Amino acid sequence: MPGDDFEIQRDWDCRRLFFTFPSSRDSGYIIERQREIAVEETARGATGRVLEVAAADAIHSCKLNLRGLESFVLEPSPAMLDLARRRMGEYGARLTMIRGIAEALPFRDATFDRVLCESAIDHFAGPDLGIREMTRVLKPDGRLMIGVVNYASLAVRLSRLLYRAGRGAGLLSSDRHLFWDSPVPVEHTFECTYPVLFGLCEPYLELERVFGLSLGWGVPGWGRVLKALPRGTATWVLRRLDAVAYRVPRLADYVVSVWRPRRALRTAPGRRAGLLQVVTSDPVYKRRIEAEASYWSEHHGNPLSELFRAEADLANRWLTGDPGRSWLADLVGRGPFHDAAALGCDDGGYEAAWLRAGGSERLDVYELSAGVIRRVRASLDDARRASFIQADLNFARLPSYAYDVIWSSGCLHHIANLEHLLAEVERALTDGGLFAFQDYVGERRRNYAPHRLARINALLREVPARFRRGGVEAVAPAAVEELSPFCAVRSDDILTLARARFDVVHQGVSGALFPLLLAVDMTALRRELPALAARLVEAEDEALRDPAMGPCGAYLVLRKRAGQTRKPTTESDVTAEIAAPRRTLAGA
Repeated sequence: MPGDDFEIQRDWDCRRLFFTFPSSRDSGYIIERQREIAVEETARGATGRVLEVAAADAIHSCKLNLRGLESFVLEPSPAMLDLARRRMGEYGARLTMIRGIAEALPFRDATFDRVLCESAIDHFAGPDLGIREMTRVLKPDGRLMIGVVNYASLAVRLSRLLYRAGRGAGLLSSDRHLFWDSPVPVEHTFECTYPVLFGLCEPYLELERVFGLSLGWGVPGWGRVLKALPRGTATWVLRRLDAVAYRVPRLADYVVSVWRPRRALRTAPGRRAGLLQVVTSDPVYKRRIEAEASYWSEHHGNPLSELFRAEADLANRWLTGDPGRSWLADLVGRGPFHDAAALGCDDGGYEAAWLRAGGSERLDVYELSAGVIRRVRASLDDARRASFIQADLNFARLPSYAYDVIWSSGCLHHIANLEHLLAEVERALTDGGLFAFQDYVGERRRNYAPHRLARINALLREVPARFRRGGVEAVAPAAVEELSPFCAVRSDDILTLARARFDVVHQGVSGALFPLLLAVDMTALRRELPALAARLVEAEDEALRDPAMGPCGAYLVLRKRAGQTRKPTTESDVTAEIAAPRRTLAGA
């Protein structure tokens, strides 16, 4: 299925969600209105193909098909596709059903007259990319209809105020999840609101119309009030409130928006075409990058780094060709360097080692996590030679022509916007400057390929249990919950992109059988069963020669190509450099 790199809700079943809705007249009213409006707004002026993205049970698509439109259904969940097939039979409709996700639509550009995304965008793993894809497949005169529950509605604000008061008074359990409590991460990937929706859409689309549905849905006690009224009176009240919501969508329970593609895409400052996989306006990205920074504040200095150091001679043998020479020592030996930059702070204490070894006169360290910066800075013998810049490297702007060498350890595989970062490195290097990195370059999200695991586990079975760390019986793909949010997000692109932009001076690779040697106590094995230890090393050498395997580790030294960027010489160049965002951590 397209989009297997995304952590998506493949087994999602919308029927479970309906059990969370209040069983009340306001719920019944808004659900019916959503279903009516989705079809009416999508069908308005449509004559050809229509695509429903994240279609769930595809009732909208069935109704659109019965209006004479050619309906396509895209849905990631097999359970929902099965239900959609049943709905198609019940309605007597004809649908083309495809299993897939919005972030990787399997259609050519300008295919559809209409695209419908109803109550789904806040389930997307990458909503910005989903909007881009839905815009791409729209015809120039097409329309995209997006409907969303508004988590900044008047009902949500009032309900949460009442929840806080009830919990503060001890009338409500703090553990109980109520209807308008945040659905993140319980059900959705983010809370969609009127301004968030516009922030996602406006770079790529022009608004044609927007209106709201319903006021007061799910407010505590409101359902009981409506139930106490005669049915006709309750319906009249709901319609009057609906009329107000129509005119004030910011406060409405549900927002309906219709968009058309921009003739020229709006480009935000720094948003260079083709260089950004993620953007700062994406609400899922905002939440994940905060979690990434928090993860490393907690996990920096992980004992795993000690395992790498214990078998450093083996890593050195593969990465530099000399068991006694580390990648860092190799890079220092390629100097002297005056100005250097490090991208990210790995667990190995490389910043302190670099300065102690005289790697450069000055070192600028760019790091996401403020907690990691404080920890690393405290470890330096001479902190005056280092500056720390807190930066998200997915969007960082490095100063032009500033560094003789830029290096990174274990950072690049956490970067989604690799093209952007490599372009910044190229711009920041002086003529002939070096860019070096040692990093994980294997499968994304450490979802090791079956043929790699088969080879690893066949060897692991030869190792007596007492030499297996933690008594592991077999190596398996890493569990997503064990990884940081951006671990190995594009690890398999690193080598290709780096080689394409720079000239290769040195390349050393390792880990064709990664993480086998981490699962085995090689120190004890080499001491007690040296022949078996040698057998594992030979197996790694053999696997590295096999083009079907590919490495998981690499150390590359790259040189900036002549004429790639120029030194800033004009006043406007200097002004641009001063304006480039560089946030130095207070006290650093």
